[in-house]
Amino acid sequence: MKILFFVGEFPKLSQTFILNQMTGLIDAGHDVWILAKKAESNGKVHDDVLKYHLMDKVIYYDQNGRDSKLSKGWGLSKGLCRHYIHKLLKKNYIRNVHLKDLLKYPNLILLIQTLRKLDLTDVDIVHAHFGPNGLLAQKLMQLGLLHGKLYTTFHGYDMLRYVKKHGDSVYEELFQSKHTQLPISEYWKNRCEQLGAKSKHTIVHHMGIDVGKFEYCPAVQEKEIRVLSVARFVEKKGIEYGISAVSQLIDQGYSIQYSIVGGGPLEEKLRTMIQEKHLEKHIHMLGWKTQNELIDIMKKAHIILLPSVTSQDGDMEGIPVLLMEAMAMGKIVVSTYHSGIPELIRHNDNGFLVEERDVEGLVRTLQIVITTPENWQRITENARKTVLEDFNIERLNNQLIDLFKGNYSK
Repeated sequence: MKILFFVGEFPKLSQTFILNQMTGLIDAGHDVWILAKKAESNGKVHDDVLKYHLMDKVIYYDQNGRDSKLSKGWGLSKGLCRHYIHKLLKKNYIRNVHLKDLLKYPNLILLIQTLRKLDLTDVDIVHAHFGPNGLLAQKLMQLGLLHGKLYTTFHGYDMLRYVKKHGDSVYEELFQSKHTQLPISEYWKNRCEQLGAKSKHTIVHHMGIDVGKFEYCPAVQEKEIRVLSVARFVEKKGIEYGISAVSQLIDQGYSIQYSIVGGGPLEEKLRTMIQEKHLEKHIHMLGWKTQNELIDIMKKAHIILLPSVTSQDGDMEGIPVLLMEAMAMGKIVVSTYHSGIPELIRHNDNGFLVEERDVEGLVRTLQIVITTPENWQRITENARKTVLEDFNIERLNNQLIDLFKGNYSK
């Protein structure tokens, strides 16, 4: 099969879950292509991007990668002019494009300009990641610029912030079509159906990891406990609550080294928290790391901490891939009752969960973990088993292929 992935940014360090699907489908003998708006700006890429020569398979529809409101407005204005010039000249005009579509989907004109130069009539599957890309893909199919069956994976923000901005009916046309929706958890499946998705066309398909890349190396008891968080520094990741909890434990005399990998808009706020609490010797911000660099860091960790929260604007997680990776490696995971995370972590069975924004609960839970190392083996063995059985990318990709071929039944 020829499969076209429709994404926003590629390559993108934080989206290993999409990369794992791409490489798995290539390994299974399928022809994978990528339609993306732009590349991530930090310049780091995963090794698999190079190993699989994926940059040779990318079609960018915004070569300039401009994000400012001014440039978007200018791009739309130029696009509208070109659109109506083509109409008047009856040259390369796509008759089904209407002004309301161009206003509703600012990226549509860039996509039309790009795809009209290409021949994608031999595509069997279009796999859009995130709802807005699914909407664009459907519109391009209506215009005859994309072909094949459309599958849209919903991850989280596309069911919340995007809906809040554009209204509860924003996905109505997509949801009423025969195209298939692939929410990544039962939590988001329920949300899709609340917004009008048909149950018969809505299938939970988890994101997963290549378990073979994550050696089972459970930490042994030591005097100093190493805690690790990996996240984009935005509100929903809850890193400030992790810092507060670790700070209290250090004040109580626990020997802890807390490493934080990532970056983002809240970085200065988090650094200020650490400085004000005089924790520079205990809490270290390491910046972004590639997957191999991160694996080396995780091998040395005892506890992986991700205290996710619902942000003030309603943004939420999906099921963080980091937690799957940590569980596969035999690490103790501590997270929150948030979004689809309880579908991965069962409290006191394969990890630990606390309520959102509950710093005291985090402190108590971390105390329990640190002081009961006799429970670590049971919990970490259960954790790896969970990932092997339910979040194993090899199994999940086989399910995805069956789905694309029409051999999958709910």
